[in-house]
Amino acid sequence: MNYLGHLILSGSDEKTLLGNFLGDHVCNKMLHLYDASIQKGIELHREIDLFTDSHPISRDLRAMLFDQYRHRSRVILDLFYDHFLAADFRDFQSVSLPDYVIKVSDILQKQLHLMPKSAKHYFMAMRKYGWLEGYASIDGIRLVLNQMSKRKDIDPMGPSVKVLEKHYPHFKVQTHAFLHEAIAHFLEDKIRV
Repeated sequence: MNYLGHLILSGSDEKTLLGNFLGDHVCNKMLHLYDASIQKGIELHREIDLFTDSHPISRDLRAMLFDQYRHRSRVILDLFYDHFLAADFRDFQSVSLPDYVIKVSDILQKQLHLMPKSAKHYFMAMRKYGWLEGYASIDGIRLVLNQMSKRKDIDPMGPSVKVLEKHYPHFKVQTHAFLHEAIAHFLEDKIRV
């Protein structure tokens, strides 16, 4: 899952949420700079990635992308997961996506001083351009995938949405099943944000 999925699976602790957001921005040798709750969130981020990458549904859906996109199929599928989470947000949360994004953005904004430079840059752009809300549309996913490709100087990943569009009902059913499993696995007996 991409950022929206990670944020949803953080639970209600604000420091854990921050750590989960920072998961891709903090290497192991820098972990000691953060308190235990933030470290817990960073570890949670890694657990979510492992759960997602090794899940049978993820493997099956990545196979539909692999011939053309190879190792990038993981990144693409993460965005597809966030697409369905955003597009069908009320199926997974009791609040609307805009209300959730405001709440989470405010939590992260209060902790901006704890973020490494790369995470600050990402957070500010994410908030300014409404990336999380943009995940709800196919065009939003295409835009984010193309922007990621430019940043990493790799072949454009935006055209991968054609696979999503062609097999949309299948991706939707499988993604919903996966997301419900992930929420049960990571948030069971926890209060959601």
